[in-house]
Amino acid sequence: MTTNHAPDDKPQATTQEPVIITRSDHPISRKKIAQNAVKILYRLKNRGFTAYLAGGAVRDMLLGDTPADFDIVTDATPKQIKRLFRNSRIIGRRFRLVHIFFHDRSNSIPQIYEIATFRRPFTQEQDDAERIKDEPELANNLFGTPKEDASRRDFTVNALFYNIADFSVIDHVYGLNDLKNRIIRIIGDPNTRFAEDPVRILRALEFACRLKFTIEEETVKGLKAQAEALSDVPPSRLREELKGLYTKKATSGLLELGNHYQINQHWLPLEIAASCLDSIPIIKQIENFFPTTDNSKELEKMVVAALIMPNIIEKFPLHDNLRLGLVREFVEESLKPINQRFNLPRFQRHAIKDIFTLLYRLSRGDKRVNKLVSRDHFFSALFLYATINHQAPSKPDHFSFWQRQCDSLNRNPQAQGLDYSRLFLED
Repeated sequence: MTTNHAPDDKPQATTQEPVIITRSDHPISRKKIAQNAVKILYRLKNRGFTAYLAGGAVRDMLLGDTPADFDIVTDATPKQIKRLFRNSRIIGRRFRLVHIFFHDRSNSIPQIYEIATFRRPFTQEQDDAERIKDEPELANNLFGTPKEDASRRDFTVNALFYNIADFSVIDHVYGLNDLKNRIIRIIGDPNTRFAEDPVRILRALEFACRLKFTIEEETVKGLKAQAEALSDVPPSRLREELKGLYTKKATSGLLELGNHYQINQHWLPLEIAASCLDSIPIIKQIENFFPTTDNSKELEKMVVAALIMPNIIEKFPLHDNLRLGLVREFVEESLKPINQRFNLPRFQRHAIKDIFTLLYRLSRGDKRVNKLVSRDHFFSALFLYATINHQAPSKPDHFSFWQRQCDSLNRNPQAQGLDYSRLFLED
């Protein structure tokens, strides 16, 4: 893959001519694209519309990775897309998109593909101002050209297009150059773009740690300058971002990078931000042990439990013989600031309290195997028990008991096919 620009070139999205990489010069193949996504692209193309694969899918395939999602952009309007696909639905008010639904017969899981129309930025020109005044929702739904659409995206490496018409890769914002040099660079003025949507700060950190890229200097200055705005992001949106992190095994990396750039105190409760470095080793173990596919609920309760664990254990050391009601009360208090920031559902808060109750039962030597295993969150507690004690300089006497039980425990349906015995093994 080659480009025409030097590594220190800066993107000028509104003036540059696009860089176009022909099929022979890039590794993207239709074989790497989900079959249903290819069907959508070709139907749009065959009906006379421009149709591109966009964003993370293009980035990942250029890096040799397998994309998790395939987003498509086109010059067809949502209504035109809806007429082309009976299995579709127009969604959104802030951003009007089309979801196209396919049913995978092999695993009974519906597949959803998101189709967007090329958009352009809102301007202060009279025509735009009058339209937005009458219909405010149009501010994010002004349709435009591919070049204008690329300039609205967040980072240069996420603004690349794959053209199904000739299998080329199209770059309006020097994203290929940044991809080659493994750089995360926001498109446009960093202060303005991060102020527009502070969640982009977390995404910059996520992409940097997940892709092992560096963040460009001006982008770093902008995200640090606008970090306080993260505290105003609605809890429901922050929770969605957090879910995106642990399902991509990027939570521990983001916490480390957020601590480095002094970002964590703006998106996490202060008491959690202060102790999150102590949570990182356990979160790394969670990321290494639990599968991410269709497992977001399990990962959420485990990550949140790990985030509050340092404060819980500092207050109530694990091997103290104390009333479990005190532990549950303190866990509930510790969850309140987390709930305010992320709006956790009640069932997850109850699950986390149960995990800690079981963890303290295990830690003080409760060996009633049948009774404990019948509890819903026993295996989550067993994971934390094994992980914490595995790192301890001396193991409690009952550590070896649970180590011996693991062969039979692994056959329990609630173990979900995971090998808990390896958590007890020496490195």
